[in-house]
Amino acid sequence: FFFTSLLFFENSRLDFAFVTTMVTGARFIAAILAIISALVAVILTVYWVYSDFDTSYLGGLNTNHLLFNWHPVLMVSGMILCAISSLMSFRILPFEKLIKKYIHATLHTLTIACICLGLTAVFQSNNNPSTSTDDGYAANLYSLHSCLGLLAIIVYGANYFLGFANFLLFKTLNISQDIKAAFMPYHIFLGLCALFAAVFAVETGIMEVTSELTVDGNSACSYSVTSADLNPALHYNIIAGNVYLSCLL
Repeated sequence: FFFTSLLFFENSRLDFAFVTTMVTGARFIAAILAIISALVAVILTVYWVYSDFDTSYLGGLNTNHLLFNWHPVLMVSGMILCAISSLMSFRILPFEKLIKKYIHATLHTLTIACICLGLTAVFQSNNNPSTSTDDGYAANLYSLHSCLGLLAIIVYGANYFLGFANFLLFKTLNISQDIKAAFMPYHIFLGLCALFAAVFAVETGIMEVTSELTVDGNSACSYSVTSADLNPALHYNIIAGNVYLSCLL
């Protein structure tokens, strides 16, 4: 709609600066709505995790048998709220560019911290019976959620460190303005890819907790373990076979 408006007003007698103001205002409103939506997602996640009305809720937060429940809270807070706020910071904050750059980097750093803590929560819960929901061991990295989550984290982490080097440490690393300018489109593209992957990972993660693919009443995408699952790739043939059987059924 706004691109169409630009073309229309550009060919009319109206001042093009007026159209630019409209588009800028629309971007500002969209940025605010994106942050509000991310905040609502965090609030709903905390409500879902902390409540215990029935089995569809996760029942609370602690560092013992409910340690896993910190995983969705931290990942949504980091990869959705902090990441979106960081992306929108250049759009809505009325500060000079350098200050907005520092805020942008700080919010991304908070995202990295939430990711590290969120991964610690899930791996510690799966590999340590004393912090497990069912007092046993659980499989790691076996689902679509795991694959999308790893993709999002790898892309996000790579973009974070490359951005940190190019835009904050460029003087220390002797990076030229030409290299910075050449990297900027890739930085933006990778940031958007990481955000989309994070959204898909969050959605599939919620689906994984609330429902699962089964074969003869057993999970099709998981497998039983009797000790810490430190090398999940050893069991991927089991998952492939179970998924194939579920498709046949």
